Amino acid sequence: MSVYTEFLLIAAALYLWESGLWLPLPGVGLRRWGAKWKALPHGQWMALRETGLVPMLPFPPDRGLAPCQTPPLMVDAAGNFGLAGNGEDFHMTGPLAREDMRPEPHHLVVRENDRVRISSPRCLAVLSRARRGGLEPAVAVRRMWRLALSPPRAAREWRRWRRVSARLAWLGPMLAAAFFAGLPLAYVFGGAGPTLMMVVWIWALMVLTAGQLWWLGKRVYPGARSALRMDALLSLIIPFHAMRALEIASVHAMATTHPAALLVAVGDLENPWLAGFLRRIRHPRPGKAGDAACRSALLPLVERIPTLEMPPDRTGDAGARSWCPRCHGVYRENVTECPDCGGLPLHRF
Repeated sequence: MSVYTEFLLIAAALYLWESGLWLPLPGVGLRRWGAKWKALPHGQWMALRETGLVPMLPFPPDRGLAPCQTPPLMVDAAGNFGLAGNGEDFHMTGPLAREDMRPEPHHLVVRENDRVRISSPRCLAVLSRARRGGLEPAVAVRRMWRLALSPPRAAREWRRWRRVSARLAWLGPMLAAAFFAGLPLAYVFGGAGPTLMMVVWIWALMVLTAGQLWWLGKRVYPGARSALRMDALLSLIIPFHAMRALEIASVHAMATTHPAALLVAVGDLENPWLAGFLRRIRHPRPGKAGDAACRSALLPLVERIPTLEMPPDRTGDAGARSWCPRCHGVYRENVTECPDCGGLPLHRF
């Protein structure tokens, strides 16, 4: 194998590695396919203790990618707080004071023992403003959920991201084409001079990408300024990072938006993930304090979403007689409770 072939293979491997987005497990990534949206099962390909891998589209840029962040805290009507775990469950911790919470670049630390992974510092912006304004944590967390589940606000966030990321949408493909097509062709057919000119052109595109990221952190998303500036510096020295700058920066754009709000805002009311999210709120599992707290805290915020609670399809199992209103599992006779949902009573077809 020639040195030239080895270079291309290593470069392709590095590009594919940069084409993976690591999202916190409480978060949800959405991708638009035409007029429909699909929830991405992050962690299916590779998962760590706090994050899961979401594969991006290799080429062109994944402009339909919306990595949304579920708020890391929840508070019920009694003032008890719940922390997001490595999934969709909340575990209750009791009342919290302002001094019990401490933000870090990639975590929210609660009482020095519990750490909740966050996708961007922006998802804690409401808590930071409330702390400076002297508001109680319970008031701040409820406000965070109201904003995160607001469809009009989600629509504005998505439109703003599409507008401010327009330059990154064409810088990435140009850089990838120059590196993987222009540079090899200049080396094979042009020699040292054209190859050097192509390297300068690639560097210029990397500088433009870094400048765009720096501008996003300074003017558009100041809450994520430090993270975007770090991405800008990486884009100056790592061409593969600059190629995926659009998708990497998208985690900051949608960090304060719940995926349910975005799905409602775009009118995708029949989305399977949205239906499952609403079922989990409306039908808490017996004996699960976190589920009951989620119902009391979030049901008033989602009860106006115009979706119908339909039974699952039993076409492939004509003998099914009942179904679980939470997980949509179907069962035959002599089964009255769902074993997967902690004994939740079943509904009859």
